[in-house]
Amino acid sequence: MKRIIFYALIVFPLVVINSFLLSKPNILGKMGLIIYKFHYLRTFPRALLTVAIVVGIAVLVAESIRAFTLREAISDKMGRVVLVFFIAICGAILIKTGMDFSTWAVGHTGRRFKYGAYLLPIVLMIIFTFPLISLPKGLNDQKK
Repeated sequence: MKRIIFYALIVFPLVVINSFLLSKPNILGKMGLIIYKFHYLRTFPRALLTVAIVVGIAVLVAESIRAFTLREAISDKMGRVVLVFFIAICGAILIKTGMDFSTWAVGHTGRRFKYGAYLLPIVLMIIFTFPLISLPKGLNDQKK
């Protein structure tokens, strides 16, 4: 029940906010979306669908790892390592986004679009951190 409340109150509003921010670039950003054929970010419903799919897949992966760890299909340490690996990947994506927005071409897409681009990896990091901290410590040691 705690997980459902977490996803409903934390992740869902962040998905909506992120979709709104990504669908509202300035005029240079709109031209960039047309030139680079980013059809999936041109309108709010398309951006919402795109972000919801990405976040949904991340939630599915994170909760699957958590479930496999709790059912002892994978070890406690392996589950934690995999979740930390996904958090590190999201951190690398966040750093790459920062590097991309420091260039002139992408940097002039507008503040809302930039904040939306930064928010998505942060939301993914939150999604992978929640199962990591909610796993009981020493799960396999308690069963022995």
